[in-house]
Amino acid sequence: MSTTDRVEQRLRQGLLRGDYPPGAWLRQDDLAAELGVSKIPVREALQRLAAASLVTFEPNRGALVRPLTAADAEEIFALRLAVEPLLLQRAIGRHTIVDLASAELALTSAAHTLTEANWQFHRALYGAAGWSRALTIVETLHAAVAPYVLLYTEGIGGAARSDAEHHNLLELCRAADVRSAGRVLRVHLRAAADALSDSLAG
Repeated sequence: MSTTDRVEQRLRQGLLRGDYPPGAWLRQDDLAAELGVSKIPVREALQRLAAASLVTFEPNRGALVRPLTAADAEEIFALRLAVEPLLLQRAIGRHTIVDLASAELALTSAAHTLTEANWQFHRALYGAAGWSRALTIVETLHAAVAPYVLLYTEGIGGAARSDAEHHNLLELCRAADVRSAGRVLRVHLRAAADALSDSLAG
């Protein structure tokens, strides 16, 4: 793995954890010092993140974590709805004990931030699908959706519903109930999308 790859991975993890809030500037000098690298791999990593629509570049100012907008929320959740049910459908019946235990741990452990745990949960349920390209796409979507997940759960009161849907989804995966699990996942994603749309539009 190249230095640029490692820097990009660290920054993606930071976005997933919620380390960089929407609207925050990502200063190349600061990041280079923090990560112990030169500015060149930092700049290249930020360019990759910009190509993935995770940050934006402002002329003569640098990289900015994308602010929260209703339009971005709509796009991100539409893409999640297009890809994640396919991954789940393919994964159910192929889950190992480890996959399901990892999903449960993501729901119960305090070792991760809320947004990082959210990704760990969904990744544990989707990984058995064996579709690495789709999983890479979904990982990028989860890095983008992290601040929206925080807004939904902590800002507009969606935490209890989201947690209940996660537990329900896990039990349906344990039961290998493809139809019901797909329905719960779609309801889960649409509920968050609708609530965020109303919040951000207002």
